[in-house]
Amino acid sequence: MQNLIPGDMLEVNQKLRWELDAGMSADESSVINDAVLAGAQYFVDEALEGSYWTVKWDAQHQNIDIYGTTGAVVGAIKPKGTTLEADFRQDSQGLFIRIEKEVAVVVRDN
Repeated sequence: MQNLIPGDMLEVNQKLRWELDAGMSADESSVINDAVLAGAQYFVDEALEGSYWTVKWDAQHQNIDIYGTTGAVVGAIKPKGTTLEADFRQDSQGLFIRIEKEVAVVVRDN
């Protein structure tokens, strides 16, 4: 359960319960934000066939920046709505499909 990347709100609530039962401090928002970041990293790793690039939240915790091997930002995942968390809540599967497509473009262009 620790390494599960929740793909929908049911899995978010399962992971939240697991984290709380394990004594971790978490809430629904933190589990969603962790899932979105982990999902983005997963798609980057898959596109590059290895862990060569890193993803991180930007300073405002609004976008996910994609860092290349030199440490420079090579791309960003931006929300369609107000936040990536809100995008997840509205359509988690659609968000992950969009992230996968956007990552593919960033990898192709870099």
